[in-house]
Amino acid sequence: MIGPEYSDVTQVILDLWDYCMELEDEWHETGDQGVLLKFAMAIMTIQYWEDVLLNMEGYDVFNFYF
Repeated sequence: MIGPEYSDVTQVILDLWDYCMELEDEWHETGDQGVLLKFAMAIMTIQYWEDVLLNMEGYDVFNFYF
């Protein structure tokens, strides 16, 4: 399977959030624990990509750069 190509990390994050919302709706409808596991993994993937974005851009918050 070939996925979409991205030129912006932000778009990856937004697409993952959309996927999470679909999984959340599916879980509420079915109660399927497998869907809940996919949701948890997707959230961890979002955290990874948000970390990548922070490391690419960097933020100065309260005189602490991260």
